[in-house]
Parts: sequence; C-alpha cells; structure tokens
Amino acid sequence: MQNAGVRDRVQKLLEQHGQNERMLDAYWQWATNPTPPAAGYALEENGGFIATNLLIRYGEPAITVVTQLSDECRELRKEASVYDVQQAVLEVLNSPVGQVLRDGILERLHTDTPARKFLAAWLVARARWCFRQGPNAWIAGELDWSLGTDLETAANDARSPVACNLFGAAAAEADVVREAMAVGIVNRLFYRSQGGRMEPKLRPGPRIPLSAIAYADRT
Repeated sequence: MQNAGVRDRVQKLLEQHGQNERMLDAYWQWATNPTPPAAGYALEENGGFIATNLLIRYGEPAITVVTQLSDECRELRKEASVYDVQQAVLEVLNSPVGQVLRDGILERLHTDTPARKFLAAWLVARARWCFRQGPNAWIAGELDWSLGTDLETAANDARSPVACNLFGAAAAEADVVREAMAVGIVNRLFYRSQGGRMEPKLRPGPRIPLSAIAYADRT
C-alpha cells in the first residue's frame, strides 16, 4: 500500500516545479527507471542517462537539474520506499500538475519537419493497431512498455513506399528513435537485471491523449 503522506509531499514538491518543464521531465524519468528493486534500482547510474535525455530534448546541459532531482528524491526516500515515491510521482505528473510537460511534448511532436510528421502519424496508427480509441485513448505512458521495442523497428515503416510518398525521403532517412527521444515520447534509461546484465532500455514518456495529436481523427 502506498504511503499516504508521500503522495501529498510529492504533490507539493512538483507543484513548486510546475512551470519548470525540465525538472518535471527529470522526475518522470526517475520514476520510470526500468531497473527492478531486486537489482537495486540503479538510481545513481540513471543520473547520466537522464541528463543525456534532457540535453537531447532541450539543447542545454542538465547537470544542475539532475543534481537537484537527486537531492530532492533522496529526501523523499526518507519518508517512503523508492517504489512508493515513484508511483506518487507518476500519479501527480499524470494529473494537471504535469500539463507543462505534456504541452512541451506536443509542441515538439508537431514541429513541421518530415521526421516529426512521420512520428506523429506512426504513433496515431500504432494506437489504432492497439485498438485504442474513444475520448480516453492515449499514445504513450507508463503502461505502454512495448513502445520502445516498436520504435526500434519503426525505421522499416518509415522506408515504406507509402511513407516516402507522404512524408518524403527525409523522413525515411530519419533516426526515428532519436526523434522520439527529442520529442519526449520515450527516454533511454539504464537497466540492470537481477543477474547483473546491463543495457539501455527505452521507456515511455507521459501519457499523451490521442485526441491531442494533429494527425488523430477528430470525428
């Protein structure tokens, strides 16, 4: 059962960062760390990965952001388990508190370039392949663990004749995973298994409503 007090503590803390997109982004990444408890969470190892994701996304160094994140999360962990803090962060950032973060993702996704247009259309098509529809349909979020694997194979979709005709050769040549990382749809984070195997994994960003995507069917 989640520590009741930590939810309120996280709510107040993230409200203080409510207009700081980079800090909210860093918190989301910290909370979606793929390393399991049995492997020790690897929180320190993920610091560098979080900083790199932020640099790709915002174009400026993020050491100060990651240092502050580490300090604040260390204090939160004095009150509750890592798991409870992570769940509280996800819950709060999926609420109106995380609107700045979601708006930033949508703004970058809708940048008028062939690669971004292809990515947006691909995300909409993928949601429909997953039978997501209706007013509550979404394209990414903490439950969408297969998104990273699907993105790694999306380059084949970008090279298809239909995609080339619709979005041009520039989209076919784009690094779709890097585009998704630059947008904030996914993050490359550090993973360590219980047996000690280490590798980067792609984990989804915040839950984005399908209806907010420019290529979604609004009928």
